Amino acid sequence: NAFLLELLTSVLTDLEEAGCIDLGDEDDPDVTRMEKIEPLTLGYIASYYYLDFKSVALFQEDLNEGCELPELLTILSDATEYDELPVRHNEDAINEELARKVRWPVREDYEDPHVKANILFQCHMARLALPMSDFLTDTRSLLDQAIRILQAMIDISAENGYLRTTREIMRLTQLIIQGCFADKSPFLLIPKMPPSIAKTCEDMRIKSLPDLIAMPLKKKEAALRKAGVKSGRDLRAISSILAKMPSVDVKYKLPESGTEEDPAPADGYVPLMVRLQRSQRLRGPAPLQKSGKAKSEGWWLVVGREDIDELLALKRVMIRDTTTCTVEFQVPEKPGTYMLQIYLISDTFCGVDRQREFELVVGEPQDEEAEGEGGGEVEEGADADRSVDAAVDSAGEKNA
Repeated sequence: NAFLLELLTSVLTDLEEAGCIDLGDEDDPDVTRMEKIEPLTLGYIASYYYLDFKSVALFQEDLNEGCELPELLTILSDATEYDELPVRHNEDAINEELARKVRWPVREDYEDPHVKANILFQCHMARLALPMSDFLTDTRSLLDQAIRILQAMIDISAENGYLRTTREIMRLTQLIIQGCFADKSPFLLIPKMPPSIAKTCEDMRIKSLPDLIAMPLKKKEAALRKAGVKSGRDLRAISSILAKMPSVDVKYKLPESGTEEDPAPADGYVPLMVRLQRSQRLRGPAPLQKSGKAKSEGWWLVVGREDIDELLALKRVMIRDTTTCTVEFQVPEKPGTYMLQIYLISDTFCGVDRQREFELVVGEPQDEEAEGEGGGEVEEGADADRSVDAAVDSAGEKNA
């Protein structure tokens, strides 16, 4: 019993120090403290994504406002899940050679499995040839675990309210799945696409990849021919991929309060209704994936304030055809008019994200007696779709 008590105390103390659980008052006896175990957010995240508690503690400590992509890749590579990545005999010399070829600098400890993980991630994103089959196997092992680790990083960053950092982790997820760096044109990620496509789209006033995706087939093929696609086989191959890619229209409304006519009470919570509609129905696994096992596309819906870099709400959504969802966020403490942003970010594709901006009017705090009376129920289903459509003309839109 003494051994088990000591073991249990040690484990629970480690979890408490990592911020995964709360054991109550430190002055209580060990047995009493064990009766007061309360799971915390980091504990839930580690459990949900099957991660070591040391990894979520690392993310909580290292993630901060304004993290850039190289820093985020280092944090990802330092996860405990990569402790056992093999560094075989004489591989340190190969790692050092590869480190000179990759874009972002790494720590000069080439026998460290986490440094090797960082190098292999960059080789994957740069699509560099690897020197041996063992490195291919190691890369597959990295990629198999990367997505759930990145999801946990997103949740922890969002929990801390880091808007820019959360968006950058989402961007890193796209880059790892697509196998590219951020400066790669999303048009050129499509096989057989000619390099002149970006100039052609600019000449034809096609502003973005989603605009090309949403075009009627004949106009789309005309743009591809003008860009230099001559082979009928290449034309069909490109068109087939574009037919599986998403172009999503975003409409929104504040169904209860937050407008000039009905300001939201300061420091309260308001719902935002968002309607998401694909130009073409979701069909099968997402194309263009370079991260191992194919998966269906998903999306993050984010509400935030760019002016103070604050994330207000985050929700994962699946868009098969048309989806209407509601996110609730906390209103600023001071009355006034605020500009808020809505981001729809793909967890798979580069270049298809959407952004909208809306005005939130905040009034005086709600009286305690009035709390609980609130507005009416949020509409759902077809009625909600029609309601959002009717409101969007006055709400205003801002394309990404």
